[in-house]
Amino acid sequence: MGYFKQQQQQQTLLLILALAFAIAITPALSVVGWDERHMPDPRVCWAQINKADGCEHEIYAPLVKKKIKLSYACCEAVQGMSSKCKNWMFNHGRLSPEFGDQIKGYCATLGVTLPPSYRIYYPDKTPPGHIGYGG
Repeated sequence: MGYFKQQQQQQTLLLILALAFAIAITPALSVVGWDERHMPDPRVCWAQINKADGCEHEIYAPLVKKKIKLSYACCEAVQGMSSKCKNWMFNHGRLSPEFGDQIKGYCATLGVTLPPSYRIYYPDKTPPGHIGYGG
């Protein structure tokens, strides 16, 4: 009788381990992609920028005129954005992290301090100096 009880305990333990493993790998096999989990809604980001009249134009104008000139309200709007929105905004197209840092520097002259702009590394790209990351 002791043999059957021990075998039943082993089967129960294996079942618990299998369930725990299945629960642990579920996020890795999720149907929702990386972008959907980590990217903000662009409409929300632009709505935050557009709280200051003309701010969107003020952000894009330096790309043509090569001179940053933002209003205090625009700097505050950029400062009020979530970190996800800031990272999204200054990591695509012509709005690069370097441009984000230039805006940060300009806004600092107006007395509005902004956190640094960071380049986002997506899982399908390996950032320089990181071996085995995202690959």
